[in-house]
Amino acid sequence: MLRSFVSQLLKGGSARPAAQPAAAAGREPGALAYVVNVDEPVRVDPGAELYSELASVRLRAFVPALHLAESRPVYLVPPELLATDTALDAVAPVETLVVTKFSTADLLAAPERFEALLAWLARARGRIRLVADLSDNYAAIGEATGQPFLGRYQAALGELCVLTVACEALRAELAPYAKRGIHVIEDPYESPQARPPRGPRGDPARLCWFGQLGTANLESVARGLARAAGGLRGRAAELLLVTHETRRELAAALAELLLRAHPSLATRFVPWSPEATWRAIDDCDLVILPQEHGERWGRVKSHNRLVEAIRGGRIAIASPIPSYLELADYAWVGDDLGAGVAWALDHPDEAVARIRAGQERVAARFSPERIAAEWERLLAGSGEPSDAAAAAGGEAVVRLNLGCGDKILPGYVNVDVAASRAGKSPDVLCDLHALTPFESDSADEVLAVHVVEHFWRWEVVDVLREWARVLKPGGRMILECPNLLAACEELLRNPVAGAGPGQEGQRTMWVFYGDPAWRDPLMCHRWNYTPQSLGAIMAEAGLVNVRQEPAQFKLREPRDMRLVGEKPRTRG
Repeated sequence: MLRSFVSQLLKGGSARPAAQPAAAAGREPGALAYVVNVDEPVRVDPGAELYSELASVRLRAFVPALHLAESRPVYLVPPELLATDTALDAVAPVETLVVTKFSTADLLAAPERFEALLAWLARARGRIRLVADLSDNYAAIGEATGQPFLGRYQAALGELCVLTVACEALRAELAPYAKRGIHVIEDPYESPQARPPRGPRGDPARLCWFGQLGTANLESVARGLARAAGGLRGRAAELLLVTHETRRELAAALAELLLRAHPSLATRFVPWSPEATWRAIDDCDLVILPQEHGERWGRVKSHNRLVEAIRGGRIAIASPIPSYLELADYAWVGDDLGAGVAWALDHPDEAVARIRAGQERVAARFSPERIAAEWERLLAGSGEPSDAAAAAGGEAVVRLNLGCGDKILPGYVNVDVAASRAGKSPDVLCDLHALTPFESDSADEVLAVHVVEHFWRWEVVDVLREWARVLKPGGRMILECPNLLAACEELLRNPVAGAGPGQEGQRTMWVFYGDPAWRDPLMCHRWNYTPQSLGAIMAEAGLVNVRQEPAQFKLREPRDMRLVGEKPRTRG
């Protein structure tokens, strides 16, 4: 574990990082501290070698920390240090403190340790900026396992800290807990270099699964791998099973289950490490990524395993959790993993084309430099605009989330014409054609996610003019909606699958007409837009500085798009 590893390093172990105890570093302003499993405070040097067996700690704390340490003091501190109100005096004047991911095993083994952490956070609130980074829905895990402390811990973090999460699906799940705001910052890729794309070619075929194997997910992993093996159609194959050494017995049990169902499938256990994972991806033909997507705790996982498969140059066959669906153009994503395996074996050239396009997308979206910049932007702001403005004696920032539906966003006034959707009610009930509850020049931001496509084309300019009316001069209007160009290209690429009404039509027919599963005329689409056509309409409605930015909600790019415009600061 990280605790013993860092302890060894600080005591002069053979693999010592370029890091020093914080007490020797002196006091420096503007410091950032990560609460993590270490034995004593550590000052992070940009050249340090930091390691944890938890991917969420490596990707969401250590990778950003090494980049951020180039511009500010960064420390790793143990939860136990936060025992008194002067706990951080030995480190530096800390500006921001980030509570990192702790495993459910850690939380349940010593809940008093984390109760003490929460008590300290409550005392520190208002003196330093508090951020809690969550990679799982602890409350959902607690409900599934009968461990209520997990839910209490998550709720307390949401009361005390700004939350950061790795994907939009987790943001939607945790939004009710996020009383101080919530931000999506994705996981960076970890592998040092992208590998050349290669389609399935081996005989026997070589499959690879990597991840954490435990009693909680053994059944779902076994079920998914068995379904994937069905796509081999009797062909001999080898499965590389990459998981932690302590899970060797569980891996053997899994191999026995698979062998009974598929006698031609041999399983080879590979002790997990990041390097072993990258080698296994390089050695295989297909990466199989089954994931429990019928339970709340399972479908909120990040993109990182699929990203590593794409970066490793291999086609992934993955379950349809939201994060994987966002990257479905670069893999095979669906419920029937056996059908995905059969498709990949029959279409190796198309698999390579998907991987190649995916590597370009991954390099742009998930690079450590880009993700570190996202953290830097978060740290540069208060993370809690309304509270900060009020504390400074100024006006609170007013943000409107128009057409919110069931997506109730913290820090926004959530507005909708429907009194309730999926059990969620808006803050203000209002027809979006006329925002009568809101005065002119009263809002700093208007956000509308997947709303403009629900208006008729002949009315949309007047609707946007009404929305612009309530904006303060210089205020922003942010519109996210499906991208008509991307939907047309996807339908032409695969007209058979793309014409379906289910998940297979999410990037095509749903864009044109809406999801038929709602069975609600209000959820039907009445007009669709390209970036150019929507930008022109925003300009016609009186907005200036109209530009396209990366989409932040729903499926994001390339299916969705985000257009931002501003209300002129002077009339005329």
